[in-house]
Amino acid sequence: MKSAPLPWDVTQILFAVGAIGGLIAASFWVLKPFLPSAIWAVMIVIATWPEMRMVQGRLWGGAAWPSRS
Repeated sequence: MKSAPLPWDVTQILFAVGAIGGLIAASFWVLKPFLPSAIWAVMIVIATWPEMRMVQGRLWGGAAWPSRS
């Protein structure tokens, strides 16, 4: 008695997962030189956000965009 073929192919799935993993690794490899700068910029933005909102309130009487609170 012959069994029915499986609806998925293990080889194709492994190649697809490997290709996606390779693309993700290549993306991180390309972005690696820029990550420290991006992290530093995010830290500065987070640290100075209250001061920016205060300056906006004093200059224009409110925020430049609606707040979420």
